[in-house]
Amino acid sequence: MLRAHAQYRQAQAERGYQQGAWLPSLTGQATAGYTYDNRVVLPGVPRIDSQAIDVRGDLTLDWAALDVARGSRIDAAEASERARGSDLEAARERAAVIAAELYLRAGAATTLVKDAELSLERRSQQFGAANQLVEAGTRSPVDVQRARIEVLSAEYALAMRKTEELAAFAALASALGLPADRLVRPAANTAAFAGVPESPVRAREVAVQKRPELRGAASSVAAQRYAYDAAVGERWPRFGAQANGTVSYSDVRSGIGIDGSQYTGSAGVYLRWQGFDPAIWQKGGVADAAANVAERERVEVAQAIGAEAVAAYYLLERAKTQLRSAVAVLEAAEVTREAQNGRYLAGLGSLLELLDAEEIEQLARQRRIEAERDEAIASAQLLAACGSLVR
Repeated sequence: MLRAHAQYRQAQAERGYQQGAWLPSLTGQATAGYTYDNRVVLPGVPRIDSQAIDVRGDLTLDWAALDVARGSRIDAAEASERARGSDLEAARERAAVIAAELYLRAGAATTLVKDAELSLERRSQQFGAANQLVEAGTRSPVDVQRARIEVLSAEYALAMRKTEELAAFAALASALGLPADRLVRPAANTAAFAGVPESPVRAREVAVQKRPELRGAASSVAAQRYAYDAAVGERWPRFGAQANGTVSYSDVRSGIGIDGSQYTGSAGVYLRWQGFDPAIWQKGGVADAAANVAERERVEVAQAIGAEAVAAYYLLERAKTQLRSAVAVLEAAEVTREAQNGRYLAGLGSLLELLDAEEIEQLARQRRIEAERDEAIASAQLLAACGSLVR
């Protein structure tokens, strides 16, 4: 985004430079030096043989009162500035969607840590229950060993989840322009997005209306059209006025010469025409071809933007379906897990059956968390594809 901002400032400077062509140009030059003159003026007459110190100053004022190409060059620079401004908006959209995705991933990482803590708590409870059942003589000591293994596995899973959480915080800090070691914790574990298009047709329409890339492409076409007008305008004569003034001073140190100051000045109007320069006539064709290329690129950008918005819409629909599936599977897994836990405590079921139900329920919880995260990310990506995320 910083590069896009620098390019926008460059376009602003270029526009100011072109607008400066309306003002007259004033140039000055000063020279100072030593002059030795040993010319023969007339045959038989001694040489001048003079030495002098000369100081001279020139000042020229030039103003092009009529330049057909000047207005088009200014319009082209303004259109280019608008194009770079649209590029800056697009860069902000890209940065925003990246930051939103990393924000949601960091929030989901915190939720997964809490889920791992829940799994560790349940494995610890199962270990305690297995100990009691073994002491009561209703279960084999193997159950205690297996329950201890599950506790160790849950402890290491929790440690890995915490590491992943810290990594997500570091990535979020980097996306926000902060040092990566300055961890940023999200204020919430999830986020809701409003204004999501309700159909693929609406998504494409909104994208075509709001995406800054399309506005930038249109401005680029306009800039090339103005550049073509400027190239054609250069074929016409330029009319202007020019004034020149000179001040000189000479100090003759030896020989014959003219001492003192001298002043000269002149002013007039001019008409300049480069009609016999073949390159001037060829520039129009080159500029017209460049404008046609820019128009084709604009059409391609419009097509790509529409396709991106429709694809993002269906990705969101897929994420919604996955979330509904994850919720339904979790509800069934929770019922199964409660039933198996009761059977084990009553001595009717084995520890392996309980652990199998626990694993299924744990995976279902993780999938639900990930599905919620993916749906929120898909919503942010759809809004970005429609140009509505930061508006």
